[in-house]
Amino acid sequence: MHLDAPNAPLGERAADHRGRLRDVFERIVDLCLQQRVQALIIAGDLFDSRRPSRRTQDFAFGQLARLGESSPPVEIFMLPGTHDCWAEGSVYERIATGDLPAHVHILAGPESMTVSVAHLDLAVHGQAHLCDLASQQPLAGLTASPDAAINIGIVHGSHERGDIADDSSLFSDTEIAQSGMDYIALGHWHGWHDHSAGGVTAINPGSPEVGGFGQRDPGVVALVTLGEGEVSVEPLTVGKLTAAMLVLDVGELSGTEDLISRIGEHASGETLLDVTLTGLAAPGVVIEVDTATEAAGPAFMALRIRDESHPALDDLSEIEMPEALAFGRFVQLARQRIDNATNDEDRRVAERALQLGVALLRGQEVL
Repeated sequence: MHLDAPNAPLGERAADHRGRLRDVFERIVDLCLQQRVQALIIAGDLFDSRRPSRRTQDFAFGQLARLGESSPPVEIFMLPGTHDCWAEGSVYERIATGDLPAHVHILAGPESMTVSVAHLDLAVHGQAHLCDLASQQPLAGLTASPDAAINIGIVHGSHERGDIADDSSLFSDTEIAQSGMDYIALGHWHGWHDHSAGGVTAINPGSPEVGGFGQRDPGVVALVTLGEGEVSVEPLTVGKLTAAMLVLDVGELSGTEDLISRIGEHASGETLLDVTLTGLAAPGVVIEVDTATEAAGPAFMALRIRDESHPALDDLSEIEMPEALAFGRFVQLARQRIDNATNDEDRRVAERALQLGVALLRGQEVL
């Protein structure tokens, strides 16, 4: 859930997004009651930090208290994740040492632990993510209980796949297959991932709400049915936001106003739109990214424009640019600056200067 997340990339909409996360969490509790589920599992990162504000704690546990009012109460299992990790003085260390309602179970502490619920014939196992400790193996110490009809593991970490070796919390297909669990509830990654292996169903449903430009999947929770026959897992949409990508070729744009118009075709207050400008811009065509973002941004939940385009330098060679004239001399010097750039940032500055200079020397109006 990442309650209290700063969401800096969302700019002025960050506070709005924090409010939306609270709304989604409330909808999840409503859904638990409507579906008459027997348990709710939060596989890490309910909070965005190890010490969330008291106001946010009161909100979260106030919502969870509603699940204790049903008959029978909905059992709640919570695991500290990478953001709300376990340590002395962290939120779960303080909460776990207090008086929790009987239906709320926090699998927190330096060692793996098991919580058994007799009336469900259920055993839930988890290893909290420990703060400031590298190379954790969240599944390695979990063992199914032979006396329980149903065994569920809760894991907050990343699936080993070769390109995330620096992640502090990894699990493997072998560990899943050998766990003996009936189901493993996964957390950490923000999109839906099925890591089932060796007959063990293991699902990471992702974030219940789109949290930023990098999350493409809609916000869902996993409705899991266990106990009779094969394990059934159904994604239920709870988020309201969508994330979309738009790639535009600047060679097809006449300028900033044209870019604003093209972006406006996708306007939606429920969308995070990630725009990438690619291709080669005609000589003198100037795209003001900041201007376009400011003009088009209010129509979206959030808007990001990244300019990865370049000027069409070959087209400049076809223009009469004698070195004796200011135009020709400017283009010659600008192209030298581009050729001599030693890093991407210097090259983009030089390319930008070339486009602006050509436009101004042609008498064009530059926004």
